[in-house]
Amino acid sequence: MPLIHNRLSVLKSLWLLFPASLLLAGCAQEVSPGPVARVQAPTPMAPLPTRSYQAPKVESKNINGPLGGSNRYLSDAELAALPTHLRVHFATNSSQVNEHGRHIALDNARFLLKFPHVDVRLEGNCDQRGTQEYNLALGNRRAEAVARLLEADGVSARRIQMVSFGKDNLLCYANDPQCWQRNRRVDFVYHAVLG
Repeated sequence: MPLIHNRLSVLKSLWLLFPASLLLAGCAQEVSPGPVARVQAPTPMAPLPTRSYQAPKVESKNINGPLGGSNRYLSDAELAALPTHLRVHFATNSSQVNEHGRHIALDNARFLLKFPHVDVRLEGNCDQRGTQEYNLALGNRRAEAVARLLEADGVSARRIQMVSFGKDNLLCYANDPQCWQRNRRVDFVYHAVLG
């Protein structure tokens, strides 16, 4: 019985709405079409030119990669005595330091030995190819290779910190071998120990 009662109440509601819909339909106005406005279609935008970031050709003594640190708390004399090269570059998928890299490490070791209150952070970096997991491990191996050279030249391991940025600290974003070579590196970042 309740089902029949519900259906009857729905039918009553529909009968009440029917006259209201007829009334509203009778109020409609006829609109005569006016002149059609012509709108000019937007012109397609030209694609933006792609740029590749190029780091300065001259090696900065204060700033390494975009995420890398900068030399901190060094005196003017220490800044003036910084080695000429603050980067060791590597071959693809390698953490072996070549002969040129050994000379750079030796110059940096001499600087550290001359200024015993200055510590160094070795920042391992890779090019943009490969997975981040692989590149983090490779960047760490590169930093460790340079640290071993510094220690062999007499620098205490306590004065050496290491960090790997993997492929997140690029100097150059172009997708070519010259750019990849610039990104495969270890940066020397110095800071004086205060106090």
